[in-house]
Parts: sequence; C-alpha cells; structure tokens
Amino acid sequence: MKKIISVILIILMLALSACTAGDTESYPITVNGTPIDAEIFSYFLDSVWDKPEALGTRDGRITQATYMCIRYVAVNSTFVSSGLTLTDADKVQISDNANVLWNMFGEYYGKIGVSKQTYVKIKTYEAYIEKLRTAFFDKGGTDEISDAVLRGALQENYVAFKFVRTPLKNIDVYGNVSPLTDEEIGKLNTVYNKAASSVASSYGIDKAYDEIVKEFPLSERTYETKVIDRNDHEFPAIFFDTVKAQGEGTVKIFQYGEDVYLVYKINILTEPLIFGDLRTECLRIVSEEPLQSKINIMCNAYQSLRDTALVSRIFEKVANKR
Repeated sequence: MKKIISVILIILMLALSACTAGDTESYPITVNGTPIDAEIFSYFLDSVWDKPEALGTRDGRITQATYMCIRYVAVNSTFVSSGLTLTDADKVQISDNANVLWNMFGEYYGKIGVSKQTYVKIKTYEAYIEKLRTAFFDKGGTDEISDAVLRGALQENYVAFKFVRTPLKNIDVYGNVSPLTDEEIGKLNTVYNKAASSVASSYGIDKAYDEIVKEFPLSERTYETKVIDRNDHEFPAIFFDTVKAQGEGTVKIFQYGEDVYLVYKINILTEPLIFGDLRTECLRIVSEEPLQSKINIMCNAYQSLRDTALVSRIFEKVANKR
C-alpha cells in the first residue's frame, strides 16, 4: 500500500512540475529583472544587423542587440520615473505612424517574428526618447540649449534661397525634345547674366524670372523661399554645398544636371518663420550627441542576462529571413 501511495505521489509531483515548466515563459534577455521577450529582441537584432557597432559578426550583432534591449528598459524606466507622459495627440501620432510603416514593412517583420503590437511598443519607446530630449534640452530643461545655439545650427545645417531654372532643352508642339543649340546656350548665358544683375540691383527674383521666361518659356521659379538641408530629396548634397558657399544676399548662376539655375541666397537668420518651423529639428541636431551620452550613462546602471539557447534560435530565425 505504501508503495502504491509513493508511486502516486511521484506521479503527482512530476505532473505539477510539468505544469509549472509549461507555465513559465522563457525570455532571451532579462535586464535588471525585467524580461525582454523574443519579439523585442528580434526587432533590435534586425535593426543592428548591418550597423558598424555590430561588427558584421554573430557575436557582435547579439551583443549590440542586447545593448539595445538595455537601452529600451533604461529609457522606459527613466521616462516613468521622471513623471513624463504622452498626450492623447502623441498616442494618436504614434499609432498613425506605426500603421503607415507597418503597411510598408509589416510583412517582413512578421517573418522574423515581430507582431504589430510589438512594433507599436518600439515606436512608443522612440517617442519616449524624444520626450526625454525635450525634458533635458528644451526650454526649461535640466540642460537647456539656448535659441542662440539653435540658430547657429540652423545656419550651419540649412540654406534658404529662391531660384529660377531653365532646362537645357526645347519641346516642340508635338512633344519632341531637343537640346539647346550652341547659339541658344549663348543667348541663355546672356539673359541669365542680365537677370542676375537685376537681382543684385534689388529688383528681386521676380524681375529676373520675368526677363528669363520671355526668352525661355520652359523656365520655372520658386514663389516661396526654399529651405533645404544636405539630405533634401529634390536637391542633392552637391547643390546644397554650392548654395551654402554663396554669400548671404548674393546671386549665383550654375548648371546642375540638365538645368541652369539662378539662385538668390537669403539670410536664413532674418526669416523668423524659418527658425520657428525648424527649431525642433535644430534642437534634435544639437542635442543628439549629449542625449545619447545621457542614455549611455543611464544604461550603466543596468545589467543583462541571456538565455543563450533561445538567443541562438532567434538569431538563426532572423538570419534566415534577411
């Protein structure tokens, strides 16, 4: 009888042990006791895959992804402990942006094991970073950056101008395209140089355009002041550098691609609306390095533990889907 009871007890203990093991979820990373699930680790592993910090190696990628998980916990914890919150408008914007991006990349993320819910968590984490940036460096922040410094960033990273451009081609009534003849190019140079003198004489870009378009009807002009940085989609870096090299309030004629440009550079600091529109971007530029430094210091207080076997399985899954 005792043997029968002992066997029954052993069976019950094994059954309970099996239930307990089944109810315990495994996590690839734990940061200061906070579990990081496979989806979040997969996302960060994919995000660092080709980063120089990941060294292009298996161990380098896992190490960098682990560090990103530490940042994730550090930022989320600091956001909460600092008493910061997201407004309803912030939440709507996060959701809208996540929806747009998920429609573009969701199929890929699904293949590496990242759900839309996790993707929204990541975008929320990124919003927390921006809230911390404001709390640290914006007006009234613990390390406030002055508008004078931000205006310097505006002048360094952006240019403001108006332009007239003329394509080096003709289009006849049938839609046939032909390049300008040498004679027409000579005439174009004459008209442009005369128009540049008009701008320099304070007649403005409107007068220059009126002079040019009479001779070259395909010419275009900007009606509003154009503001670009080196990463502008319409104008490449070489165009930005050319305009930036101009003196404020000067005119320059140059060819780029298949067009000739007359560019009047505007002093960007005399246009208050430009600074208002780009102040947030300038804050981001100036504060990026000190913000990352602060986050790195936060991360020093966090330690991570890995489930080596689970991390390896996730690595193989991500590697096979890239």
